[in-house]
Amino acid sequence: MAFAILRFKKRKGGSVASCERHNERKKAAYKSNPDIDIEKADLNYHLVDPPKYTYTRELNQKIKDAGCRKRKDSVIMIETLITASPEFMNELPDEEQKEFFERALGFMSERIGKDNIISAIVHMDEKTPHMHLSFCPITPDGRLSAKDILGNQKKLSEWQTAFHDCMSERWPDLERGRSAIETKRKHIPTWLFKMGDKLDRECEEIIHEIGEINFMNAGKKRDELTEKLAALIPEMDRFHSEVHKVSEHIDYLSESLHDANNAYRNARDELYDERQAAGEDKVTIRKLERQVRAQDKLLRKIPPEIIDAIKNRVQEHDVER
Repeated sequence: MAFAILRFKKRKGGSVASCERHNERKKAAYKSNPDIDIEKADLNYHLVDPPKYTYTRELNQKIKDAGCRKRKDSVIMIETLITASPEFMNELPDEEQKEFFERALGFMSERIGKDNIISAIVHMDEKTPHMHLSFCPITPDGRLSAKDILGNQKKLSEWQTAFHDCMSERWPDLERGRSAIETKRKHIPTWLFKMGDKLDRECEEIIHEIGEINFMNAGKKRDELTEKLAALIPEMDRFHSEVHKVSEHIDYLSESLHDANNAYRNARDELYDERQAAGEDKVTIRKLERQVRAQDKLLRKIPPEIIDAIKNRVQEHDVER
């Protein structure tokens, strides 16, 4: 079963630049996402060319030209992920893959206005081809309103139905997908479990190096480990924090679905699908939590004076910045 996938993510001013760096491949390396093969970056292509300068500058100019009112916390961009199930996308010939994204671009242009799109790039350097289409949420009557464009749960459902109708007209085997906003489900980001695997490997390397410390090399090894841990500990802190946030959300979701099942028996089939998804996420989050515990175990093996020295160095670096 293959699904047509359309997902939206609201972006406020502070997150636009990082989104641009990822979409336009402006970083030299992507350690948190090993699925990106930089050597294949030249296979990526635009269906809408990016702005001459930056996303933020282009967005602000569009907002100004439209005479929109803008607050500090306004959503100034919506990033749209467009793709289909991996087994479907990867089996399409190159010409049909491009046709898929061109058809999706036409669908989006009709609904949001072609002039509001600031970039549409197809990534071919990851496991599944997909398109990031970024646009400024300016309504036909000249207001900056992501809420009006994406709407409530009912309108998000209409978005999914319309997208499916458009794409399945050409590829009838495609099923209708559901957006993360529509389902209220917090998808565990791919980078999080990839980051966990990366930290596991680095922890294993450090444990191995600790075992090689002896009287002759203690000083040199200690300095090398201090440097490695100075880089690793902030990453661990971030990983632990993100796992905790996602875990809390999934626990809340599981409880909510249990309550909803008792109250809405007529929606049993849909709730069953959601509970299955939540169950799969719980399996994944338990793996991440095991990685947190393993990393904590490593930290307990490091002498306290080394940990203190590293924390002091990080604090001094933050003050300097």
